[in-house]
Amino acid sequence: MNTKFDLEQEDLKESYKQSLKNKAERGPNDLEERIEYLTNQNELLKKKLKQMIEKYKVMEDEFDRLLEENNNLRIVRNKGKVL
Repeated sequence: MNTKFDLEQEDLKESYKQSLKNKAERGPNDLEERIEYLTNQNELLKKKLKQMIEKYKVMEDEFDRLLEENNNLRIVRNKGKVL
């Protein structure tokens, strides 16, 4: 006597077997999936690169501002001479 759970498990096993069979038979479609995956990965990396460039620019501006502030403080402290 098969319970509902047993039937679901059998369906899952059959589905998995069919999936493996389809994957083995896919051939060129597998390359299409790989190309699609790599294209999507490339787009994601481009987006992340743009974000990192923007963060870098903000940090560079902040660094320049702090450097200028530090030099100004040195000038005030050392009576007009930057050490």
